[in-house]
Amino acid sequence: MGTKISMIVPYLIYCYYTGCEIAPVGLALQVTFLKCGGVAVGTGMHHVTMDGAGAIQFIRTWTTLARGLDAAYVYPSPPVHDRTVLRARSPPHVTFEHPVYSPSNLNGLPRPFVTRVYAVSPKLLADIKSSCAPGVSTYCALTAHLWRAMCVARGLAPDAESRLRVPANIRQRLRPQLPANYFGNAIVRDLVTVRVGDVLSQPLGFVAERIKRAVARVDDAFVRSVIDYLELESEKGSQAARGQFMPETDLWVVSWLGMPIHDADFGWGCPKFVAPAQMFGSGTAYVTQAPDKDDGVSVLFALEPEYLQCFEKAFYGE
Repeated sequence: MGTKISMIVPYLIYCYYTGCEIAPVGLALQVTFLKCGGVAVGTGMHHVTMDGAGAIQFIRTWTTLARGLDAAYVYPSPPVHDRTVLRARSPPHVTFEHPVYSPSNLNGLPRPFVTRVYAVSPKLLADIKSSCAPGVSTYCALTAHLWRAMCVARGLAPDAESRLRVPANIRQRLRPQLPANYFGNAIVRDLVTVRVGDVLSQPLGFVAERIKRAVARVDDAFVRSVIDYLELESEKGSQAARGQFMPETDLWVVSWLGMPIHDADFGWGCPKFVAPAQMFGSGTAYVTQAPDKDDGVSVLFALEPEYLQCFEKAFYGE
């Protein structure tokens, strides 16, 4: 039997499989049998119903049942669907600024792009992290490095502002925390703004620290402020920056690190490749663990084709 391939798509907002309708839970599936004997399993999941963690929860339950096991084998408790835990306060009370949701910061034009997978070996990752403060997370260090390579590749003006969109899983950040088996969308975003000149000239640790601070400030108070802000925007009829594109100066990096994305065994063994089948647009990146943890991590990056060669040289230090 040939290689088995599984593709998991937690962030696909529109169903790309026109041969089936979206189910009431916002889920569509496509299975493609390859001539080599492999199988590609594609999922289209509406982001309103679930985030990446929820998608993995669904995939792991599905594959466990496919192997003839009880779902309790991976999730002893049934999923929690109670959305009232993320309800806005009455009255809403916004205590932080949330420019990441402002349409004014998503004023880019649609640009053709290609997506490439960049392997980051343990040695390269160690070299990148050694340029930052001790204890820096893989996400912060690698995102800082990616940000710099993007600025170089696009030839951005030193005086321009570059913005990084940072998504954060809030399950353990709320007080009280969300149940471990909460099934829904529990992601909020924050924004890091740095001058291009500083991204390029400051030590890598400077940029990583700015990212770290943005991630750390997403606490219960910040999350409640986001929820209230979105509630007020909804009342005004605002789309909260839906369906718009980032300008060329900006970057969006999603972390799948720590998520068991390769734990999707239908009975054929673990998948050889897991990735989003559709990117949000140019400047979007995903950081994932390699199937074998000893192989390091991977970065999936969407970028305009004319910048690829320069980006790869900057990313790999050539």
